[in-house]
Amino acid sequence: MTDPDLTAALTDLARACRILEMEGHGDMTLGHLSLRDPAGRGFWMKRNRIGLGEVLGPDDFVLVDSDGEKIAGSGGRHSEWPIHSEILRVRADVQVVAHTHPFHACVFSASLDPLAPSTLDADYFVAVPRHEDEVALITTKDEGAALARALGLHVAVFMASHGVTFCGTSVMHATCVGVFLEKAARRSSQAWARASAPACRTRRRASGDTARS
Repeated sequence: MTDPDLTAALTDLARACRILEMEGHGDMTLGHLSLRDPAGRGFWMKRNRIGLGEVLGPDDFVLVDSDGEKIAGSGGRHSEWPIHSEILRVRADVQVVAHTHPFHACVFSASLDPLAPSTLDADYFVAVPRHEDEVALITTKDEGAALARALGLHVAVFMASHGVTFCGTSVMHATCVGVFLEKAARRSSQAWARASAPACRTRRRASGDTARS
C-alpha cells in the first residue's frame, strides 16, 4: 500500500474498530467495517478471524470488489460483504459502512417499538428503520440490496434479532453513529426495565419516629 492518503484513512478506520470495541460493539471475531476505495475498485473491509479490538492498522483490511472478490490485502474476507457492497452502490454520500452486534441494540432489534428519543443520544436519529429477513446472514447481493432498501437515506438500520448496520460520510461520522446508537438502545432498554418494574413500597413513618442522634 503506497497511497499515503489511503494508508491514513485505513489507520483511522482501524482506530474506529477499536473504539467501537470499547463502546460495546465487539462480538468475538464478528462485526466489520469498510471504507470506499478512493480509486473506485470496491471497498476496504476488515479481514476476518480477528475481533474489532484486534484491528491494528491498514494491514488488517482487504480490498474487495463489487462482486465479493478479494483483490488485495492479506487475510480472509467476511461472508457478509454484500452488506457493504450494496449500501455503497446505492448511497453515493456514504464512505464508511459498519455491521456489528452490540448487546443492547441487538436486544432492541427484536422489538417492534421505535427507538424513543429519551436521551440526547437517540435525538441524533430522526428514525431507525428495522430490516426483517428469514436468513441468518446477509451473504448474497439480493439480501444486501434488501438491507440497503431498508436503510434508505438513514444512517442506521436495526437487523431484527441480529444486529445493526450503520454508515457515515466519513470514518469519524460512522463511528459516532455507532456509539450513539448503542448508547440510545441501552437507555431505551433501561427505560423499559424501569417502566415494567413494580412500584416501590415506602415505609410509613410511625408517629414520633424521628432521627436519632
